[in-house]
Amino acid sequence: MLIDQEQNYQGGIKALDSASLLNPSKELLVQIKFAKGVALNSQGNLTKAATVLQKNISLINSCDKAKRTKFHANNYRVLGDVYKRKGKPLIAMKNYQKALTYSEKYSKKSSAFILHEIGVLLLEKENYFEAENYFQKTIDTYLSPELKLGKHINLGEVYSKTNRQNKAKLQYDKAYKIALKSNNNVALCHIYIGYANLFFENKDYNKAIEYYEKAITLSKKVGAQLLTTSSLLHLAIAYNKTKQSFKALPYLNKAAAFLKKEPSINYHLNLYDIYASVYENIGNYEKSILYLKKVATVKDSLFNIEKNKQFEELKITYETKKKQQEITLLKLQKRKNELEISQKEKALKTLHLEKELEASHHQNTILQLQKYRGENENKIILLKQSRELAKAEASKSKQLKNAYLIGFIVFSIPLSILFLVYYQKLKAQKALAKNQKALNAKEISNLKKEQELKNIKASIEGQEKERKRIAQELHDAVGGNLAGIKLQLDHLSSKEPKLSSIITHLDETYNQVRHISHDLLSKKIADKEFTELIKNYIEKIDASSHIKIEASFFNETLLNKTNNSIQTHLYKIVQELINNTIKHASASSIEIQLNAHTDMINLLFEDNGKGFVYNEKVEGIGLKNINERVTTINGTLIIDSRPNHGTLVNIVIPIKPQTS
Repeated sequence: MLIDQEQNYQGGIKALDSASLLNPSKELLVQIKFAKGVALNSQGNLTKAATVLQKNISLINSCDKAKRTKFHANNYRVLGDVYKRKGKPLIAMKNYQKALTYSEKYSKKSSAFILHEIGVLLLEKENYFEAENYFQKTIDTYLSPELKLGKHINLGEVYSKTNRQNKAKLQYDKAYKIALKSNNNVALCHIYIGYANLFFENKDYNKAIEYYEKAITLSKKVGAQLLTTSSLLHLAIAYNKTKQSFKALPYLNKAAAFLKKEPSINYHLNLYDIYASVYENIGNYEKSILYLKKVATVKDSLFNIEKNKQFEELKITYETKKKQQEITLLKLQKRKNELEISQKEKALKTLHLEKELEASHHQNTILQLQKYRGENENKIILLKQSRELAKAEASKSKQLKNAYLIGFIVFSIPLSILFLVYYQKLKAQKALAKNQKALNAKEISNLKKEQELKNIKASIEGQEKERKRIAQELHDAVGGNLAGIKLQLDHLSSKEPKLSSIITHLDETYNQVRHISHDLLSKKIADKEFTELIKNYIEKIDASSHIKIEASFFNETLLNKTNNSIQTHLYKIVQELINNTIKHASASSIEIQLNAHTDMINLLFEDNGKGFVYNEKVEGIGLKNINERVTTINGTLIIDSRPNHGTLVNIVIPIKPQTS
């Protein structure tokens, strides 16, 4: 109640924290954490909002399936809002797409809400006409009163930015009436900023200042700190334009103080840019240059963060790596293989030397034993002689017995040493055999994985080659014969008019043969629905490998109606991506999203494998094939990967809009 009606965010957050301490049910706790994330987002505390909503995902996963779908749709949507406001559009779009996938199973109202939020994201990226297109897609029937209000405000901004001022004012007027009626102060803040921007564009700066100050007063009242910051920056620009630059500085200082607590790249960029302009107008050129350098630094940072991620409704491109890097990688791989072979050879030589040393030691032990045995035999002879002498010398009998006992002990010591050495040898051989068994098991496991991939690939390639062979035979052999017959009949047709109908039928037959031969090349796609074919392939891989694969499809009807060539290339790309993950990523799970919209298809492929530093490596054969296929169908591709953080592949393919 405090958040929705009174818009008292701090009080509402405290109430939610108190409620979570009362040991609520799991589903109620999910809703409490979601509400707290919404409140923190509206308050402008974006970092805490993202943390709360991210932690809520694991809690939602433990709910039953029906409620899990609803909770995920809402939770991912607000996460998208948070990252959008943090200036991270790619992460925001990823969360919006997940939310859209769940909402399609949940409700049309939820889907309309998310489509509206995607439009807002495009608006912030200054893709105004595409944003307008998404706003128009949101049918008012499925929009809540708050969302209709937001739609009017956002359309007002679109029209304002595209120099359609009259339409912009009409939208703001509609929004103003609704906001007053519903006492929605946050919306009123946005509307005041919208009116102020219109006055600013018309160079009525005094009126613009009046509305910016209204927005600041109201946003402070509701605790919407980001709105306050935005209004402060606009107000500083207005004072700077009216040559009252000294008045702009206090507002800029207030905005800077807040941005230290909640950093945002876009806001910092605007802040430093305005500082530079204000100090230039004041005449403090030293500080102006200082802030211009800060602008350049932030832009460089923004460029590095968003490198290879140009955002235009997910129209993402990337630069191909230099060929020299590929050669360097191959040389390094070759060197690695040579070192591995060298190390194995050294290990074998060492093992051979150890065996020879052990055999030599064993032989020395035997010789030493034989020596001791000969000495003992001599001692026995001496003892016999002593016994004979003992008959004559009884006094010396006891000494001879002692000598015999000492000889026996001397004989036993080397024998015991021999048994001890033999036991240690057996123990070492047993440990070596155990290690060898473990290595063999690992090699067998790797060979099995490679064989699985080879079998799958061989089966697919065999089918494709057979279709290609049959198509070639039809086209070259049967088609060629029909063409030859037609030529012969053409020479006779002038003499025999009746042959003209036969020639006509022959042309039709020849064309049918050509169509059949061409169709055979994509027969696999034509035999089944495209999405069904993808699902069957994923089921086979999932059953025959250790990787868990989850796939979701948005707008399957449009996917199945897409051009046959695009379907064929998409199928091959999915195959190549899965094969690469199995061979190289050491992943345990893969997530695939295939989404169709009116004018484009989006493929998102993500694994939790070991990842790689893509900026420092070159394309392998698999990635090169994927890139060539994407280029063939005029698509764009980006690969986002880091070590120990998995890999995300995002592909966007334009399609012709479906006509009703």
